Amino acid sequence: MNMLVSAAVVGTAIPQAVVSAAGPDPILAAIETHRQVYEQLAKEVDRHSALESEIPLEKRQSEVNPWEDEFIVETDDPRWIASERALFTAFDAEKDAACALCDVRPTTRQGLLTLLNYALTHDKDGHSWPSALESGDTRNITRSWHHFLIENVTVALTMGFDEPALS
Repeated sequence: MNMLVSAAVVGTAIPQAVVSAAGPDPILAAIETHRQVYEQLAKEVDRHSALESEIPLEKRQSEVNPWEDEFIVETDDPRWIASERALFTAFDAEKDAACALCDVRPTTRQGLLTLLNYALTHDKDGHSWPSALESGDTRNITRSWHHFLIENVTVALTMGFDEPALS
């Protein structure tokens, strides 16, 4: 890893002031939202895992997932059903917050660097970001989160920043 990337990953190359003439860079709020939502997801995963250890298998047959309607077994422990629903909601919220990072255009160089640094440091296992997202526009393409992040960065660099030019 080269020195510049290494410095950015540990945070030393990222300036703290991220304000443009128009105010705070909106990407900072999107990053903070994702950080909080991801924290909530981690808590739900921990709760779900604890219930897996506590509740017998025959009382945790219900499943909530994004691919089909809820499959609820009436004889399941109500805590399991609630946990399944909470886990699905948390995963959904995290995906939405991750997508917002691709939709909110950074308005400062520092905001752009903060976004890139966050994307690098958050993805510790190569599976932290959504992998099959649809563009939601007339292109109707399916790509990884990273593809849409690169698009967002490209737009930000092409359109320029809402900050005074360096001279």
